[in-house]
Amino acid sequence: AMGIVDLLDYLPENHAKRGEIISILQRLSEALIQYQDPATGLWYQVVDQGARAGNYLEASASCMFAYAFARGASRNYLHQKFLAIAEKAFKGVVKEFVTVDEDSLVSLHQTCQSAGLGGTPYRDGSYEYYVGEPRRTNDFKGIGPFIFAALELNL
Repeated sequence: AMGIVDLLDYLPENHAKRGEIISILQRLSEALIQYQDPATGLWYQVVDQGARAGNYLEASASCMFAYAFARGASRNYLHQKFLAIAEKAFKGVVKEFVTVDEDSLVSLHQTCQSAGLGGTPYRDGSYEYYVGEPRRTNDFKGIGPFIFAALELNL
């Protein structure tokens, strides 16, 4: 979602596939909001398995979706309803995942260390693999999207 919305800033307005790419972003965004946790505004590590044992709310994806939705709405690639969805997600990130210590150091928790596919015997794509990956604090895959979302939302 982040990659698509950022790509559109560089893709010429008259590019033959621009409309198709915007359509992909729109369909992806509509699909993702079906899985947004209503209580927190966040997304689970395995997005469509929120109620499944072992799954957890994850920071980097939630930040990435908040950024993509906010930027997509501000650029009119997405319906304006996505701005409110992005704001709810970002506020959920701050409430659930951000701490500030006694020295005013801000930390972002609950970012999946790494997840991918391939290799033997690991990265088999199973549910157990995805929820079993270690979680990190202040991982750049979460921090970058968190900052981008904050800037895009002006929060």
